[in-house]
Amino acid sequence: MTTAVTVWEDFDVPAHAPWGQVTLNLYDHPAAYAPKPPGAYLRISSDSFGLEAGVDRQLEDAEDSRSRLRWGPFAKIYRENDTSAFKKRKVVNPDGAIDWMVLRPEFRQLLADLAHGVIAGVIFYDLDRHVRLPRNLEDLIDLVEYVKWPVTAATGGRMNLINDSDRHMARMMCVMALKSSEDTARRVARQHLSAAQNGLTQGRIAYGWVRKGEHKGQRVPDETDLVVRIFQDFMSGGSAYSIAKAFN
Repeated sequence: MTTAVTVWEDFDVPAHAPWGQVTLNLYDHPAAYAPKPPGAYLRISSDSFGLEAGVDRQLEDAEDSRSRLRWGPFAKIYRENDTSAFKKRKVVNPDGAIDWMVLRPEFRQLLADLAHGVIAGVIFYDLDRHVRLPRNLEDLIDLVEYVKWPVTAATGGRMNLINDSDRHMARMMCVMALKSSEDTARRVARQHLSAAQNGLTQGRIAYGWVRKGEHKGQRVPDETDLVVRIFQDFMSGGSAYSIAKAFN
């Protein structure tokens, strides 16, 4: 009797892969190994209106790749619409310990399904859609090395993480994608600070500012007086509840 080897806290990896050890060498084409059944992973960072047009386009390209590779129909499609692969959130564990991590439930489900044979092989749209943090990439690579099934991109030259050269290239590309995200975050934060220091609106125009027309972005005196009062009360120790109760 074998026991499960726990590699990730949120799911167990079986002691033995149930579908056998199929290994692609450097020169094998992924079409030579048709996963039954494969999965598809789609992600887009921002979708303010919830239209899912971006992930729908990614699915079209993933389906095209699946057809060209002569793989069977997708058993599962993992969609993470309007989901960042970079922004971390504070997570408090049951024991009180605090972690800072990117919350991507569909990505974690994909790893679990790949480990347990629910899917055997993955087509992802592009590496920067799939992973932005090296730790997420290493989780995926560990599984690929274990299950021996192709995990390939629909774009970018058909990168296949089952090949060691592609894995090393993916690591370098992931680091560059992370730097790009951090550079963008720094520039945006500096832009927001400058706008705040100069009394300019930023993002969605909120209460206290003209929202439409030629005076859009200018202050509304009656509204801004209330906003100033709210902030003053808060800085003086008032709670959100007490402030709201006072206004109501």
